[in-house]
Amino acid sequence: MSTRATIRIAKREEGVSFNEHTEDYHTQIYHHYDGFPEFLGVALAEFTDKFTITNGNGPDRSANGLGCLAAQLVTYLKRGKQYDKDTVASGGVYIDKYGTRRGDLDYEYYIWAAEDKSIWISVFEHGECIFVGEPCNLINKYKKEEITN
Repeated sequence: MSTRATIRIAKREEGVSFNEHTEDYHTQIYHHYDGFPEFLGVALAEFTDKFTITNGNGPDRSANGLGCLAAQLVTYLKRGKQYDKDTVASGGVYIDKYGTRRGDLDYEYYIWAAEDKSIWISVFEHGECIFVGEPCNLINKYKKEEITN
């Protein structure tokens, strides 16, 4: 069975609460499999950790605005990087038309970003906010320790 999730890229703005849904988002991405925080949440956090939003070209791990961040994230997900792969496969990851409502979601993620501000992530499970914080905090909370032999 699939663990379905959406990822919304939204602009960080004064007065907008990270623990509430907003319909004022830039991009919505649908991720069909493995949407739980221990997998997709950690993958999003590792992708965005220490990431900066710029106005123009910037250093490595930067994006020229929210559209550039969304494009980089879609590329990462479509190439299967969250599964340690590097091939583009059909299915699994989609860009939704603005306003698309999916009734079968297990998780919803918001990536809050703006120029000169740190990125924050919100995680909602069946509509209830279960996490708000910077990517490093999500990694610390949800990443399972690797078992070494």
